[in-house]
Amino acid sequence: MQNTDLTKKQDFMDLLYEAVASGVIVINRDNLITHANDAVCRMFGYKKEEVIGKCHSHFCYNMIDSEGKAVAFEQMPSQRTLSTGECIEGLELGMERMGSGEHVFWLLISTKPIYCPGGVVKQVVITLVDITARKKTEEALKISEHRFRTLVDSMDDTVFTLDMDLRHTGVYGKWMQKNGVDPGYFIGRSLREVYGTELAQGHEEACYKALTGQSQIYEWSKEDRFGKKYYQAMLSPLKNSKEHLTGIVGVSRDITEQKKMAEGLLESEERFRQFSDNAKDVFWMNHYPDHTPIYMNPAFNKIWGIEAQSDFLSVFSHIHSEDEASVNEWLLQMAEGESMAEYRIVRHDESIRWIRCRAFPIYDEDGRVYRVAGIAEDITELKEKEELLRKSDKLTVVGELAAGIAHEIRNPLTSIKGFIQLLRSDMDPFHSDIILTELSRIESIINEFLILAKPHQNTLFHYKNVNEFIKQTILLLDSEANLNNVQFESHLNEVPDILCEGNQIKQVLINVLKNAIESMMCGGKIKVETGETRKGFVYIKVIDEGIGISEERLARLGEPFYSNKEKGIGLGLMVSLKIIENHHGSITFSSKKGMGTEVTILLPTKLFP
Repeated sequence: MQNTDLTKKQDFMDLLYEAVASGVIVINRDNLITHANDAVCRMFGYKKEEVIGKCHSHFCYNMIDSEGKAVAFEQMPSQRTLSTGECIEGLELGMERMGSGEHVFWLLISTKPIYCPGGVVKQVVITLVDITARKKTEEALKISEHRFRTLVDSMDDTVFTLDMDLRHTGVYGKWMQKNGVDPGYFIGRSLREVYGTELAQGHEEACYKALTGQSQIYEWSKEDRFGKKYYQAMLSPLKNSKEHLTGIVGVSRDITEQKKMAEGLLESEERFRQFSDNAKDVFWMNHYPDHTPIYMNPAFNKIWGIEAQSDFLSVFSHIHSEDEASVNEWLLQMAEGESMAEYRIVRHDESIRWIRCRAFPIYDEDGRVYRVAGIAEDITELKEKEELLRKSDKLTVVGELAAGIAHEIRNPLTSIKGFIQLLRSDMDPFHSDIILTELSRIESIINEFLILAKPHQNTLFHYKNVNEFIKQTILLLDSEANLNNVQFESHLNEVPDILCEGNQIKQVLINVLKNAIESMMCGGKIKVETGETRKGFVYIKVIDEGIGISEERLARLGEPFYSNKEKGIGLGLMVSLKIIENHHGSITFSSKKGMGTEVTILLPTKLFP
């Protein structure tokens, strides 16, 4: 009967052990396993019959502690309980397969002694819980935390965390060590306790926005004994595994150097802008190879004669038709290196300007040209000076030639003219008149040569009024004008006297007015106007209704041996220009084909040295 009760009790205990999810092993004082439930057999990979009655040393596992060291036999939880009766609760130990060094699994081990009536431990119940997954998670967490620590401790930035009350829960980074700041000072302190009420207000506003789930970037500055320091913080909401908001993680950095560099860059850009905006030359930059404009300074508007820039305008816009081919060829060669070209542009008012443009290729990281920059300058005045110099050289040659002609031809010409007059009674009057007329024409040409050769010889200046010269010249040419159906219309305002040589000024007026009459083949009016400018000059304007002068011919007026007239040799206007130049004045011409010509003569009221 007693054996039956023991059997029933044993069966009950076996059922109880099997019902437990944890592994259960029972050993006796001889270290033999008297019971092992299915859970422990699955842990070790054995069948129950392979376990019952065996000593634990029968199995090919070593027990190791949390540091990876082998646990001695007498220090095993089961042996400590057998020898002392000590109850062991939740000891973490690893089971390592012998000879492999391989961590198989980790166990949470607890032991309970079972005593015999004499108070001696006769059995030990060992409970085993597999915590391998948890240990792996913890190990991964340690590795991750180590990496995080290594990362943030090596950063010049400061990484910090705040809880929901904006108290510091962690501060990391090399900046703290470099600046002699103890990270522990921040832990548990609020923003106001660290930064003070005034400075903390801006921090708190940014943090509260971050707590709504939106990342924030916040900048602030602080004065210390070394001067003003600038900082920037990037704040992000911190969430747990369940996506619940737990606080804020932030990265703070010292941006003082960047601020100083940015301020220096802004100052440099401002200096460049002021320089560029006030420069007379055009600074430009285009994309390459399509040459769409990126930048042009305001000088472009002035030189190109436009009111506002357009995305479609560049320094290669409005090229003169005769220069388009050469400019297009130059554009294709810009990538080869620094280059320069000169070309003409036509402005909206149809005036022509000369441009000298230099270009410099800009290379990208791969060494390819992706932009072109350069400087374009208006060299119209330089071109005009070069043209004047060329004309002056011609004039010098003509003057030297005139001196020789005057001396070599004038005396024989006087003799010929005298003999013709003596023989006139024996000649046909018609023929003699023609000969004398042509001889007089030759003599007048030689006199003009003499003006070119020695413009200042025997020139005496007196104060005269130009209105008197105009009246005398109109009276002289009035009959010729009537023959050509041309009328004079005078608008002679009161002007001061000018210091001049009267005959030469009259010669200029005769040349200009005769040219105006001869240009009006169908008749019309010639307007003559005088007046005084604010700069101490008297002006004379002669406006005709003639055939006009083309742009090409207008540019060459005044050149020796160049004339609009079929029989002209170009000396009349050249002499006129020389006379006005000797009077320190100027002559300008404005004309359009078919719309007449306007000649403006400026003469100073006083002669300047």
